[in-house]
Amino acid sequence: MSTPVQNPVVLSVNQDAGINPGRSKGAAVHLNSMREAFSKLGAVCHGIDEPDDIRLFEALTAAMNQGPVDLIYERYALGKSAASRFADTNGIPLVLEVNAPLADEQRRWRGGSNEADDTRQDAFTMGKACKIVAVSSDVARYSLQRGAKTKQIEVFPNGIDTERFNLSMRSDSVRDSLIPPDRFVIGFHGRLRPWHGFDMLVRVSRELLLRGSEIHLLVVGEGDFGELEKISENRYTRVEWQPHKEIPRYVAACDALPLTYQADMPCYFSPLKLCEAMACGVVPLVPDLGDLPDAVKHLETGLIYKAGDQEQLLKQLESLIADRDLLGNLGRQAAKEASRHSWKMIADHVLEAATKCKRSGHRDS
Repeated sequence: MSTPVQNPVVLSVNQDAGINPGRSKGAAVHLNSMREAFSKLGAVCHGIDEPDDIRLFEALTAAMNQGPVDLIYERYALGKSAASRFADTNGIPLVLEVNAPLADEQRRWRGGSNEADDTRQDAFTMGKACKIVAVSSDVARYSLQRGAKTKQIEVFPNGIDTERFNLSMRSDSVRDSLIPPDRFVIGFHGRLRPWHGFDMLVRVSRELLLRGSEIHLLVVGEGDFGELEKISENRYTRVEWQPHKEIPRYVAACDALPLTYQADMPCYFSPLKLCEAMACGVVPLVPDLGDLPDAVKHLETGLIYKAGDQEQLLKQLESLIADRDLLGNLGRQAAKEASRHSWKMIADHVLEAATKCKRSGHRDS
């Protein structure tokens, strides 16, 4: 094993204009969390958020003029190759973090991109990275399609801040102040998106109530949650978007976190909310889509149901409501598993990969 560089200098590059590190959306949480993790490991981490190529070159040059740079850690942005070209010219290891199939998303949701140029730029960036950190197996396959080589790629699902998300939060949650006693709390948190299938979550909750289950739906986030009107007001609590540092107290107030992603939507992501909830002892119920069955082991750290099968999900929730020993056991095992997936673990692996890359004089043709 290569001896790591002491106090390595890391330039954390983000060229995605839609990701502002000062906001609390998931992408910004990921960006800031990795920067914090590098710093906690003793690295000197400089965040550079600059979509303009010329200004990015200037910022990278200014940083390099201050002393040796050991790693450029770049969050993949569609058609952006300035950081990889700078790294290649100056012999600096580049590790590329790929979070989504951005070219596919561009075609599906936005349109109007210069696909040929994006493809060329991505091929250069993917090819020059000494390591590619993909958040899921689908994203790894996408990286191969965009020019990466198999040996470059490793899959690391999104991590968590284990100092904030852990079992101790259950005694510090907002449950007593927000939820009537003796109710089984079903949770949802985040920005509402079409693929979340929130209407299915409401239908399942409504049916549970009709069958006499003492449940309560806790919804924390941003979006049009009009579907909640189909449930009696005294059976749900709606909380506006909260700063990420406050989220653990809300997540830990829940008993279960059902993910109701639609069966016909691509499932290439690694949901931050899943591992964060598991770390707090909340039992996940996930559809058999993408890498979710790898993240949750059925009847060990949670429950897995057939995507889109409302009745199966309903029965699984009923089993948790009826068997509190099962609920507690799954919650504890979920927390134990989630504690292994920290941002620091990912950052440590990245630094080790960069050290090996630098010592081997990595160059891809």
